[in-house]
Amino acid sequence: MIGKKKGQGIKKPLAQSLVEFALVLPMLLLLILGAMDFGRMFYAKMVLTNAAREGANYLAFHQNDKDDGYVNTFAAIEAEGNSSNVEVLLGDVEYLDCCTLAEKVGVKITKTIDLIFDGILQSFGLLSGPVELTSTVWMVVQ
Repeated sequence: MIGKKKGQGIKKPLAQSLVEFALVLPMLLLLILGAMDFGRMFYAKMVLTNAAREGANYLAFHQNDKDDGYVNTFAAIEAEGNSSNVEVLLGDVEYLDCCTLAEKVGVKITKTIDLIFDGILQSFGLLSGPVELTSTVWMVVQ
């Protein structure tokens, strides 16, 4: 490196950097937004599991709620979902094997989640529609 001063190197033209950035930006955005979609699904799954757990726990100790149409059980499920900003509707909840003493009782919640990339993933054939998440929790009736 005769004739070069320290700190001098080959400099890229500004236009080349802009072209490289324009080529990399869409892939970078896909990765970032895809990670956000995955995070939203993971969060929703945790909230549904917690809400199902609340419902199963309530039914395990209040099996007479079956006679009232599961009104208080659904209130517990709904409150848990609302505390985490996930709306659980009455049609999303299914009660399983209720309510024999010393037997298991289950609460199953199924919710459809719309992703940011629904359309893109469907056009590539990776998805056939919105993602459906399901959580089922079982507890023993006390």
